[in-house]
Amino acid sequence: MQCPFPCPRIAQERENMTMLRTHLVEGYQCLDAWLALSRLVNEPHQRRDCLERAAVLAPENQDILEAYLEAVITVEPANKPALNRLSEIQTMRLIADMKTTHFHKQQQARLLGDILVALGTITPAELHEVLRAQTNGTPITTDRRLGQLLLRNGLITPSKLAHALIIQQQERSRLRIAPQVLGEFLVEQGHITPQQLELALAEQLRLDQKEQRLSLGQIIVRLKMMSAATIERVAKEHQRAFWSKYGH
Repeated sequence: MQCPFPCPRIAQERENMTMLRTHLVEGYQCLDAWLALSRLVNEPHQRRDCLERAAVLAPENQDILEAYLEAVITVEPANKPALNRLSEIQTMRLIADMKTTHFHKQQQARLLGDILVALGTITPAELHEVLRAQTNGTPITTDRRLGQLLLRNGLITPSKLAHALIIQQQERSRLRIAPQVLGEFLVEQGHITPQQLELALAEQLRLDQKEQRLSLGQIIVRLKMMSAATIERVAKEHQRAFWSKYGH
């Protein structure tokens, strides 16, 4: 049974390791307990395991995912997928937080939800209902979280979500908005076509639904669109381009 978050059963017991373990051993899928336990354990691999279980229970929570990836890297410093995913999350957070005069309000691609409604993939009422929803007490404020919830609720398919994301990427490109993620950079630099990126995104989303989480770079290599060595080189170019643009 999955507990609510925060969990009332452990509200006063977050420092009690014995009680936390008992609660989990009893079979409760408790995000609150796993997070509390991750702060109490002493061994790095134990912290990693606790945060891994927390990330599974709250896959849309980027803070938990970031903490889990950091714990993975502590145990496995050479884990490239974890290093790349953490770098992607941190870059996206920096972009989201950054206040800059480079971009003007009128020069923005449409939001993902607006594109899906325009395509007739979802109705305005369905979009409004999902936007009103909250996950772990956090309002839905990002395209990524919106897409995940639409998929989870069966309102769209991975292919349709990937198609909408490609339309958004093409609008961003026409508006000359700097690429935010690796996929946009690959298309902008001519390494893959928008159609290839759409296929890769759809495959990534399908695997995500099966709890098989691979990075976009890994998907592109698996589909034989680019070699692993080329992906790694271009990913580094993307990071350098970003930091150079913003003076870091």
